[in-house]
Amino acid sequence: MTKLDEILTEHELNNHQLVEVDSEHLNHKMVQKARLGTRPLSKHSQVLIVNALNTLLKPEVPFKRESVFGETAPMEG
Repeated sequence: MTKLDEILTEHELNNHQLVEVDSEHLNHKMVQKARLGTRPLSKHSQVLIVNALNTLLKPEVPFKRESVFGETAPMEG
């Protein structure tokens, strides 16, 4: 289970809810890849997901990319 999956499960959210709040071209495929953690995700996609997560949950302390995906998150072309 990835950190993103833990957060979404804890708040009883699904992939569509995350995509729905994004205004920066986030799609279901990106969220699914990030949630499963089986394939690398670009830094740009990671940022889009974290921004959508912060918009949706409005946490007191916003999530950072590094806290959701790790310091050495894999990158793709």
